[in-house]
Amino acid sequence: MRLASVIAALAILGGATACGHQDTADEGPEPSIRRVDLPLDTAMKTAADQGKGFSLRDATSLGRYISPAYASHFKACFEKQKPNLSAVDYFAVRRSEKCPLRVGGDMPPGKTPKVLGVNLRKAVQTLVEAGFAPDRISVDTLDAKGHRTGGRHWSWEVCKQSPTAGTPFSADLRPKLVVEASCISPRKKGT
Repeated sequence: MRLASVIAALAILGGATACGHQDTADEGPEPSIRRVDLPLDTAMKTAADQGKGFSLRDATSLGRYISPAYASHFKACFEKQKPNLSAVDYFAVRRSEKCPLRVGGDMPPGKTPKVLGVNLRKAVQTLVEAGFAPDRISVDTLDAKGHRTGGRHWSWEVCKQSPTAGTPFSADLRPKLVVEASCISPRKKGT
């Protein structure tokens, strides 16, 4: 099952899109890109208060998805005004990270978080916060006999995840989660 409802909610919530990086010269941001250092949610509110649309992009070369739903976890490093569209592009990193010197600057990839034993809703949130785009996350739901079943079982625990926890982040990865009606998570087994 695709998480279409999650995607739709995230897109509607921010009215924004998230894209990869943009290459610029090594010596600093291109002239039309201005360096800023603002909490991303503050930057989004400023744009909205000015009647502008906005898009959210990763400020690094990693191409991470920047979710408007979790904007409070990020900071805007750069902005590029789009006057013809009455919009602004924000280039962001996690609040705990240092802004690169330029848009598209290199940064070591983070690790895929462990979501085994976590309920599906929290697992998806964790993966999105790590930079995975919601439309790239798939979920298989299995009943007690191991057969695929329909429906959204947001409270069921994740029994299997791919890629495994600790795998270096790549925007090309397509996380897959398996939730089961009778899943016994590793933490409940004591391993």
